[in-house]
Amino acid sequence: MYTLRQYLTTLEEPSGLCRTLEPFELCRDQQGRPLYAVGNSAAVFRIRREGRLQALRCYMRPAEHLAEIYGSRLLTRELFLYTSPDEGVWCDVVVDDWVEGRTLREEIDLALQAADRERLGALANRFDRLAARLVADDWAHGDLKPENIVVRPSGELQLIDFDAMFLPAFAGRRSPELGTTAYQHPAREAGDLDASLDDYPAALISTALHALALDPSLAARHASDGLLFTPSRMDRDGVLEEVLTLFEQRGMAVAYRIARLLCSPTLQLFGLEHLLRLAVARADRKGCPDGAETGGAATEGAAGAGEMAGSAPGEVPSPAAETARTDTGAERAEEMAGEETEPGEEPELFVENGLWGYRCNGREVIPPLYDCGFDFSEGLAAVRLGHTWHYIDRSGRTRLSLPGCEAVKPFRSGRARIFRDGTCRTIDPEGHECGE
Repeated sequence: MYTLRQYLTTLEEPSGLCRTLEPFELCRDQQGRPLYAVGNSAAVFRIRREGRLQALRCYMRPAEHLAEIYGSRLLTRELFLYTSPDEGVWCDVVVDDWVEGRTLREEIDLALQAADRERLGALANRFDRLAARLVADDWAHGDLKPENIVVRPSGELQLIDFDAMFLPAFAGRRSPELGTTAYQHPAREAGDLDASLDDYPAALISTALHALALDPSLAARHASDGLLFTPSRMDRDGVLEEVLTLFEQRGMAVAYRIARLLCSPTLQLFGLEHLLRLAVARADRKGCPDGAETGGAATEGAAGAGEMAGSAPGEVPSPAAETARTDTGAERAEEMAGEETEPGEEPELFVENGLWGYRCNGREVIPPLYDCGFDFSEGLAAVRLGHTWHYIDRSGRTRLSLPGCEAVKPFRSGRARIFRDGTCRTIDPEGHECGE
């Protein structure tokens, strides 16, 4: 076990105490104090070396798998730490480029302080794009949380701190770390080391961000060690029910289904990859309730606390950085999320895994996301999400939401009957009550 003080002693006067790092400069704040951040197992110092900013990752305790994870960025026996006035030990460190920007946690907090729903919505959409690619890959970050994501000045998201990651080469081993409790599935144990490690935190962060974009006051009313939720109390806290109601009443079917996965008894969340792809596809379409693009870059001109960049370590290509690229899976999700039917084609109901969607000529046009539904009539279909009825159009967009209605009927001759508080009413396609 090594201490922060030991590292500071060496880095303040490194002459003769480094093998290959020198010369370098320890970056300082305006008061002359070294710039660093301390995490679960390491301290990360900001240094200037070879004309550019770098991150120096120093471990407080021995860490496993570093060579496989960081490759050439791991410098073995690089720093000498004094354990007594006359003795010491050589320690491994990791060096990488510094990632400029604020952490996603800092960006969220700033947006919450300003009650900036648009900014929170943009962060939610960008996170979904990152998460969709992350959960689809054969590796996992292992400690996915807002503090381990940097929002670059361009708005691009960059993962940092890969110490707990899973690579296919680690199959059958035990996890050296369990990630941050506030974001991990409560059943996670050391024996759980596979590509599904990021499923639960990805669903949790996505759900929290979309909920906060609808109602920023949730953060003040539901304090937690993480972001809105406490995984160990997920099935007992009222916050998840409140969030589900928010999504349900707005017809946000994809967000609703992702949120429902947070009560899964298993770490692997079946269907999450597909749902995240749908969320990305719908965010790319204007006017969709499940997260239309809500503005420009989340952090124009942000700068500050970065850390490790880098492709996911070793020789893994970098899905760490969020970019605008798509792949065939995302393209397929786009097709299913927003494909208009041909004139004269009426989508037909189908059921899959207990949920209802719509097909045209055997082609899925609206994914199975709903608890109940009617066939299309006059361009609209009545569907139920949770306890709330909605009318959707042929592209799956929610056109009318009817919270509090016990039942509804399809449209006929420009009118539909709805039942609320035991009373039958009639509405037009705009949702206005009218005569028969």
